[in-house]
Amino acid sequence: MRTPFNPTRAAWAGLLLASAFNTWAATPDWLHVVRRDSYDGVNDDLVTGGLGVAGLTGTPGPYADPAAPTFAELRRAVLNRPPGAANGFGRLFGPNVDPRTGRVSGDGRIAGDEVLAYADDGSGRRMAGLLLQVPRSFDPAHACIVAIATPGSQNVWGDMQRAGYWGLVRGCAVAWADKGLGAGVFDLDAGRGVGIDGRLVGPAEARMPAAAGAFSASHPHRLAYKWAHGGWTQEADWGQSVLRAVEFALAELGGRSWPGQATVTRANTRVIAAGFSNGGGAVLKAAEQDSGHLLDGVVAMSPQIMTPANPRVVIAQGQRVRAGGNRTILDLLSYSNLYRSCAALALPGTPGAAGLKFAANRCTSLVEAGLLKVGDTASQAQEALDRLHAFGMQPEADAQVAGSALAEQSTLGQASQYGRFTVAENLCGLSFAAIDKEGRPRPATPAESAQWFATQLGGTPDGRIVSVINDADPNGPRQSSLSVSRSTGRQDYNFDAALCLRELVVGHSADALRVQEGLRSVMATADVGALPTLIVHGRADLVEPPDFTSRAYLGLNSLVSAHTDALRYIEVTNATHGEPGAGARGLVPLSPYQLQALEALWSHLADGKPLPPSQLVRTAAPSGMAKGQPQVEAADLPPIRQQPARRDRILVKAGRVTVPD
Repeated sequence: MRTPFNPTRAAWAGLLLASAFNTWAATPDWLHVVRRDSYDGVNDDLVTGGLGVAGLTGTPGPYADPAAPTFAELRRAVLNRPPGAANGFGRLFGPNVDPRTGRVSGDGRIAGDEVLAYADDGSGRRMAGLLLQVPRSFDPAHACIVAIATPGSQNVWGDMQRAGYWGLVRGCAVAWADKGLGAGVFDLDAGRGVGIDGRLVGPAEARMPAAAGAFSASHPHRLAYKWAHGGWTQEADWGQSVLRAVEFALAELGGRSWPGQATVTRANTRVIAAGFSNGGGAVLKAAEQDSGHLLDGVVAMSPQIMTPANPRVVIAQGQRVRAGGNRTILDLLSYSNLYRSCAALALPGTPGAAGLKFAANRCTSLVEAGLLKVGDTASQAQEALDRLHAFGMQPEADAQVAGSALAEQSTLGQASQYGRFTVAENLCGLSFAAIDKEGRPRPATPAESAQWFATQLGGTPDGRIVSVINDADPNGPRQSSLSVSRSTGRQDYNFDAALCLRELVVGHSADALRVQEGLRSVMATADVGALPTLIVHGRADLVEPPDFTSRAYLGLNSLVSAHTDALRYIEVTNATHGEPGAGARGLVPLSPYQLQALEALWSHLADGKPLPPSQLVRTAAPSGMAKGQPQVEAADLPPIRQQPARRDRILVKAGRVTVPD
């Protein structure tokens, strides 16, 4: 909860801000500061870009010059990405909602300063973005840091409205790490890319490889992404990226001149790491690798985390029992990318199903390849859905299958970074480009390029302006979802590329061996030692199914750790990967439970309150209505319990995880 205003506090806060830039006692040699900014909390601020919660519409305001937006305009556009109001943002959670009481107050604007920086491993090629935000309410006498790993390939401002503001509301400094993924879009024709601060830079500063020029000559109008084409497996460095964010924050705060000669050191600072999706995986990796004891606790939501297969890991939910441990994210993505579009035909009426006009063609191609049995389209679709269930997809996620059927972009990006491919290697005949109305590659306009930092979220194609291109279409390069597969001669969502991407996981080609080596390099140990750690996961998560991630991690932890009581697992029914999208049925947001977990960890560290035991939280489908659409209400979101009912307890012993139905 934000500290109430009083004259003494206000004077103290003013002194803190005035001293904010008297910095750097000792700068780590890997750290490079890009810029420093301060925000008054009125015209601009740390959380909403000066818009306030009511002004966060999700639609960026007009740029004074669309072809040359300012840093402030781009930053505000990135911050202006709130969860949907129907999911409770601004009412049930958000920077204007006290996470302890649920009381709404203020407009979410928080004054303070920012330091934008990056970490460089010394090669000049493996760099990760960092951002430190220090609210005016920061008190060095009660210092705290929240280190956040951004999800996906987002830049350092991209996940503010999910739960990133929590530390700022608490008066903590917040240190963001983009894990070496964000702010990396490169226009190969123009020879320029997006810098860490959003501005367009030339090939030298963008560090574009020489081979990119030759590829551009034969593949005009293409874009490269650091996330997919960096030539290194960023995931192997995720944990260290989070720990470096903490080191950055401690060095910056420790080097500042504070009133009363106060000092900020690791010894007098509480440090919590938090993250969602692959950010959740990053903070778990940081916990495993924290030999320097930089962290006091961790909260991971829906983590992308992979553990080695282990026959002693058994996951039981009701009558369903799965033994052997884990599947990799790429195994899941490549398998799903093969079958989901066909399986969607078995789920008519679910969101996105009506738009899959080539789904029957995908079923036919699967039959011809011997990957489905011969039969009519309906039976083929049901078999595809059954295969997904047998593979490990939760039936609770069925309603999301059609909406996520075209998983080619994610599959390509993951495979490329695990195999350390560059854009010039044109993995599986796929590339990225801005597209015209026919789905053909075209040059990006000056305004589009100038706004990549906001529209591409700093590091991934948006699927609207930029899309995946099938370079092997016999009729010429075209948007992959509209293209013709060379081997089948039909529009089937690029079946050839789907087979190629699957082979990288299960095959023996040279490319597959590269990818599989990369996958082995990122396996987690599941040993967080005695570090208090909470994992929160939605049961209906289609992106990171709990069987493959959190449940498997919990099971392995019980086998390898001497401190198994340090790890707690909260699973939430009717919750998917983050926030349910428009048109989702019966699903609730997961972010309120990330906030509850952070509050539980804070109470544990500050007051010695026990962590809540591992449990299933049984939510209800949204019970409210707003503008003719379902709306989540507080009654739909029961809290994490300190003493859950026996039937809701999640049990783990000697590798066996038992989850209630």
